[in-house]
This record gives sequence, C-alpha cells and structure tokens, in this order.
Amino acid sequence: MLAIFSIATLFFLAATGEAAALPGRILDTDGKPLISRTARYYIKPVVGDAFGGLNSDYRIKGTYTCPKFICEDADEFPMNTPASFWPVDGMGSVRLSTDMNVEFHEWNPCPEKPIWTLPSTDPATGKRMVRYGGMIGKPGPETVNNWFRIEKSGENYKLVFCPSVCKTCKAVCEDLGIHYQDGQRWLVLGGSPLAVKFEKLPKT
Repeated sequence: MLAIFSIATLFFLAATGEAAALPGRILDTDGKPLISRTARYYIKPVVGDAFGGLNSDYRIKGTYTCPKFICEDADEFPMNTPASFWPVDGMGSVRLSTDMNVEFHEWNPCPEKPIWTLPSTDPATGKRMVRYGGMIGKPGPETVNNWFRIEKSGENYKLVFCPSVCKTCKAVCEDLGIHYQDGQRWLVLGGSPLAVKFEKLPKT
C-alpha cells in the first residue's frame, strides 16, 4: 500500500511541476531544471538590466592579445555568450554544490579552449580573473582550477570556486564577483557575489 502511495505521489509531483523543485535542483528562468552538456544558457545578472550577461573579451580593450577573459557585458547592446555546463558526476542535470566545467560557445580565435579556468593572481589587478584556457573533465591536481559550482544566493544563484575534485589540493572557497577596471566588468574570485539566472537558448 505504501509503495502504491509513493508512486502515486511521484506522478502527482511530476504532473504539478513540483518535481523540478527537488532539493539540489537548479532551475532556469522558465522554472525547468538546468540541463548539462547539451543545453546552452545565457548567464545573466539578476539585478537590473543595465548590464548584459557574461561574455568574453581581451584583457586590454582594442587589442587581440590572448587569452580572453570572462566579463559582464556593459555595452549599450550587450552580447551574451551561450554557456554549457559539464558536471563532474556526469548527471543529466546540474545540481547545487557540484563541481562542473563551464564552456562558452562562440567564435574564438585564441589557442586556449573557451573553457573557464582560474589562474594565479593577475599582477595588474591583484585579483584572480576567470579566463579561457581550461579543459573538460579529468578531475585532479592538474585541472583543479577549472572547476566551478552553482550555489543558492537567497532566492537566486551565484557562481562559486570551491573545487573538491582534488583531495590533496589546498584550494580556496570563494564566491565569484565583479571587478571594475578599464571600463570593463571582469569576473574575479572574491568580492560581493554576482547573483545570476540562467536563460535557456531554444534549439536551432
């Protein structure tokens, strides 16, 4: 009797959409679970419409010096770059507190792959700035800087660097925030967390 009740309850939750709100599930702007690997999303700020979503740009404006760094687009007509998420657990949906690689999908003339990584402190800013140059998979000491997480931030979400893929590494755990310099808003380790939402792109 209990088994019948449990199955009936699951069908009811799925029918009402409540299954999407199960613990650990991340929802996009349509209230649907964030799909890993194959789906693409714009990562957009929650507060206001003054700035666009996350994008990439060259470190020095007007030059083409690689690699490209991750920034929040501040142009009058912002260009958002689609992202896909590759969780370490290989699940079909992305869940909270799970290490994942983040891949941007755009034309990229640089030799570095458009996969996020967090290198050493930039001497010009004193910050660790997220940029291209990571790789997908192969968790361990050599790739520890390539893993990010999504966590709850009130009713919204935030991006976090807190890799657990290497048990012997002494990795820091901090939110990703915005550092303003040279007319650009760079994504960096530390500072006030950037509250974000995920807008799914339609299939083409």
